Amino acid sequence: MAEVSLYRKYRPHNFDNLVGQDNIKTTLINALKLNHVSHAYLFAGPRGTGKTSTARLLAKALNCTNLGDGYEPCNECEFCSDINEGRLIDLIEIDAASNRGIDEVRDLKEKISFAPSRSKYKIYIIDEVHMMTKEAFNALLKTLEEPPDHAYFILATTEVHKIPETIISRCQRFDFKRIGKKALMTRLSFIAQKENIEADDNALELISRYVDGGLRDAVGLLEQLTIDNKLTIEHVQDILGISSGNLLDTLLESLLSNNTKESLRIVNELHSQGSDLRQFLHEFVDLVREKMIDSVHKDEFEQVNLYMRIINILQEAQLKIDPDIPQLPLEMAVIKITAPIPAEIPAEIEKSKKEEIVPSKDSKVANTESAKKIEKIKQKKEDTENEPPLPLTIAYLKEKWPRITERVKRPSLKMSLRSSEPVLVEGINVTLQFTTKFHKDKVMEHDNRTELEEIIKEIFNSPVKVSTTVKELEIKSVVEDGGSTNGATDGENIEDQALEIFGGEIVED
Repeated sequence: MAEVSLYRKYRPHNFDNLVGQDNIKTTLINALKLNHVSHAYLFAGPRGTGKTSTARLLAKALNCTNLGDGYEPCNECEFCSDINEGRLIDLIEIDAASNRGIDEVRDLKEKISFAPSRSKYKIYIIDEVHMMTKEAFNALLKTLEEPPDHAYFILATTEVHKIPETIISRCQRFDFKRIGKKALMTRLSFIAQKENIEADDNALELISRYVDGGLRDAVGLLEQLTIDNKLTIEHVQDILGISSGNLLDTLLESLLSNNTKESLRIVNELHSQGSDLRQFLHEFVDLVREKMIDSVHKDEFEQVNLYMRIINILQEAQLKIDPDIPQLPLEMAVIKITAPIPAEIPAEIEKSKKEEIVPSKDSKVANTESAKKIEKIKQKKEDTENEPPLPLTIAYLKEKWPRITERVKRPSLKMSLRSSEPVLVEGINVTLQFTTKFHKDKVMEHDNRTELEEIIKEIFNSPVKVSTTVKELEIKSVVEDGGSTNGATDGENIEDQALEIFGGEIVED
């Protein structure tokens, strides 16, 4: 008899052996106990997480003649045995990748109306259903919605986003999750004991990390990497190019302590050993991610920011790995993380330096004057920073109002503020009075108001909320105003203000 691969040999034959999908298992068991099994299911999830195995378990439970506890197939009756050995004619497994057209679906629709040959129910398992054509999906719609009483459909896919919503809405959907590392290690240890394999726990851990939640891939690697019934961590590292957890922790410790030389030594060691640096970066980013999440739970947000910076730099390095010099992006990332960041030179000092670099007969005098000027700018900056913040009062606000308006960057906002004055300060509430509603509304626009509040906050070191009011104008008679002589002057002033605000020009006909 031909040797059976381990992943087929240890495929779960009952619900108790289904690994890592507890929620789905509980829901299906309850449906079987209450006899409320749906006629169409959609199993979606990554490869190797148990979709097809669960579909076969459900098929066995529906046809088993000796169910245990109302849901568990006995694996002894003729139907369970036939399904385990893949010879039950009423269990039809269809590979949608090679049977994706409308003709195959029409053939299915013609045969589905016939009663089962031997078992109680016909079970159709359509694997990789997302590969079917649009026409095939449309032909399947009605059958999925109203199948015969003796027929059940189980659709399985790794790319559920490619399936039409009309199909999904006619099925009960179950999303299979990636299996956790602990569950994978437990299952691999069980299989190793059954097969008399001397497996190193660290080797099983590396395999569990490498497969990214896929049990079938994990069992396949266990079988592939076992030599003379032994599985060693060294062999797993050599074949898969995986680094040990100690090396990952050592590199992280070097990065956090800003030890550039030690970090570069580890990178060069990895390269000289022939490690897959892309895989190493994947594992290392995952390690830093776990540390970051742990720091979030501990409210250590300074560490969280550090971990986020490391992850961003490493992800950039992942995209730049070149087969010719694969270690270069990682080396650059290490230097960027650990090397001290040079302090930025203040813009005023930099400007003064450039101004002072001019030809001079007496270079010593020029350098001395430049140094004095730079020192004055530094001293002025320090004095400003050390100056205690003023209390937010109406007197101080009026005193600083010209300084505040000069710091405004938006031309339209600066122009509108010229017709305003502070009139009231109550706590953090500041009221400005305007002569016109136009300028009042302009300042109260969200972006303008936010900029003004930020400027006041910087000067007084206090958060503020700005509100506005319009000054009531005194209405004078034409006689008191001196007739219409000033009207032209007022009109000209209004025109000049409008031109200054909107940057236009007068066009004469």
